[in-house]
Amino acid sequence: MRGSIRQKISLSQLFGIVIALGYCLLIEVWLGWRVVLTPLFGLPALLLVQMLALLILTYIVRALRLYSYFFSDIKRRFGLMLAIMLTHNLFNHLLPARLGEASLPLLLRRHVDVDLLRGTSALLWFRFLDLHTLVTLALVAVFVVPESIQLPEWFYFFEDSRGAIAPLLIGAFVLIPPGMYLLTRRRNGELSERASGWRKLLNRLLSGLPARTTDFWLSWIWTWLTWLVKLLTLAWLLANLLSISWAAALLGVSGGELTAVLPIHAPGGFGTYASGIVAALIPFDLDLNAALIAAANTHLVLFSAALVSGVVGWLLLQRDDKN
Repeated sequence: MRGSIRQKISLSQLFGIVIALGYCLLIEVWLGWRVVLTPLFGLPALLLVQMLALLILTYIVRALRLYSYFFSDIKRRFGLMLAIMLTHNLFNHLLPARLGEASLPLLLRRHVDVDLLRGTSALLWFRFLDLHTLVTLALVAVFVVPESIQLPEWFYFFEDSRGAIAPLLIGAFVLIPPGMYLLTRRRNGELSERASGWRKLLNRLLSGLPARTTDFWLSWIWTWLTWLVKLLTLAWLLANLLSISWAAALLGVSGGELTAVLPIHAPGGFGTYASGIVAALIPFDLDLNAALIAAANTHLVLFSAALVSGVVGWLLLQRDDKN
C-alpha cells in the first residue's frame, strides 16, 4: 500500500510539501516558534488534556460510523475498525493534497476484504456528509456572530430578514443528505435489475452508498456528533487563545477545516489550516499576529492528537497483520 501511495505523488503534492516547509520557516522568521508556543503552554494543563480527550472522542465516533456502516463485514471487531480509522486519519494528515484519502478503501480491502469500489463510494459518501455538516455549522456561526463586525456586503442582503430567510435557507440546506440518499437508492435499485457491462461497474460503485435507511441515519448522526464535538472543542481552544466569542471561534475553526477541500493541501495541514482560520477571522478585525499565533496553536493541538492516535492505530494494524 505504501508503494502505491508513493507512485501517486504529483507536482501539486510536492508543492504542498513546499507550502508546509515555507510556513514553518515563515513562522520562525516572522514571530519565532518560541513566541508562538508560549500562549499554548500558558493554558492550564487540565484544559489541554480535556481538549485532547474530546478530540480522541471524535476519532472513536468516526470509528463507530465506519463500524456501523460495515457491520456485516467486520464480524463485531470494533477495535480493528478503530485502528483502520486512526491510521487513515494519520495518512490524511501526513500526506499532501489529500492523498491520504486513498488509504481508507485500501485499508478496508486489506483488513476487512471490502471491495475497493465499494470502499471508495463509502468514502465519498462520508466526505459528502462531512462537508455538508461542516458548511451547515459554519453558516449557523455566520448568522449568530455579533452584528458589530464588518461582514461582506452580500451578507447584508439577509440582514433585514434574518429571522425568516436565514433559517429557511439553512433548513433547506440541511435536508440535502436525505434527498441525496433517496435519489441514490432509487438509482441503485434501477441498476441492480439489469446490471451488465458498465452498469455492473456503476452498480459496484453505488454498493458503497447507504442501502438501508438505518445505514443512512446512523452515518448522518455519527457525522453530526463528530463535527459538533470537534468544532466546539477547537472553538473552545481558539476562544481561550484569542478571547473571542464562541461563535467567532467556531467560524474561525470552520475556515481551517474547509481548507481540507482545497486541491493543494500541505502535509499535516501546515500552512493551509492556520491560513484558513486567519482568513475566516478577518471580519473580526483582530491583530494579525495574535490571530496567526492562535491559529497555529489550534492546528498544533489537532495535529498532535491525530499524530499520537494515528501511530497507535498503525501499530495495532501491524499487530493484526501478524495475526
